[in-house]
Amino acid sequence: MNIQVGVNKNIDRARQLIYSYFPEKKVKIEEIDYNSRYFFNIIPLKNRSLKDFYNRVSELILDIILNIYTEDIIDKQINLNYKKLNKDEKKELSEISKKLLLNKDNFLIEKQYINNQIKNYVLEKTLISIDGFITFRLKDFNLLIDLAVDKGIEEFTARKEYQEFVSILRYFVEIQEPKYKVIDLVFEGDEYILLDEKGQKIDMDFFKDIIIEIEKGEISKDDILISSLIVLAPENIIIHLEEIHKTKDVVKIITDVFKNSVYHCLGCERCKGRLAIRHNK
Repeated sequence: MNIQVGVNKNIDRARQLIYSYFPEKKVKIEEIDYNSRYFFNIIPLKNRSLKDFYNRVSELILDIILNIYTEDIIDKQINLNYKKLNKDEKKELSEISKKLLLNKDNFLIEKQYINNQIKNYVLEKTLISIDGFITFRLKDFNLLIDLAVDKGIEEFTARKEYQEFVSILRYFVEIQEPKYKVIDLVFEGDEYILLDEKGQKIDMDFFKDIIIEIEKGEISKDDILISSLIVLAPENIIIHLEEIHKTKDVVKIITDVFKNSVYHCLGCERCKGRLAIRHNK
């Protein structure tokens, strides 16, 4: 029993996927160029488990669909439902949505449902033209695309809000007169300290006015830290932190706001490691 998989676009990418699914010698793969279609004839050899063969073929076809055919469908949905976005925003949303769709941890139930539909089809038919299969057999496929785009717009919106937030903070930094040439920001567990050029701890009482000016409510240590750095507006910031803290949100915000003024220490007497400083890229 053989399965012919027909594609009408991105032949090289399809070939790459097919051979990655069958790197061993338990299948034979023939390639056939037929008019507007390019077929890959996948033939299991005698010692190949047919159950395993059909499982792999089904997974392969799903992978081809997700990697090669979803982009145009995603773009169509975005152009239809998000007309107010400009060209660059639509492109960004499309890239986010496709990345979410290709993430193996996302939409597991929906992908398994489609995989089962593919398997049922190839168990009955020996030839599958993927574009035709999507159009005429995968009636529910657009639901998966909708889920990906919906999740994509959430991430896209969050990114935009973050970028606006960073821009506002950056503006406040730019209008401040620098009070320090260099500040060392040292994280110690969940706490942090700010040190001046001489290694002296900066008096946190200086920031009481910041807290008073902020509306009453919950104020996190991260909020105070960011506000403090904005008021101090140092020309350069050296961040000292352990590996475990490198993904802290506050570190990303500081790095994005102060940009080229930020340096990350890769180890010194404060970091308990070798001395090295990496400039923020």
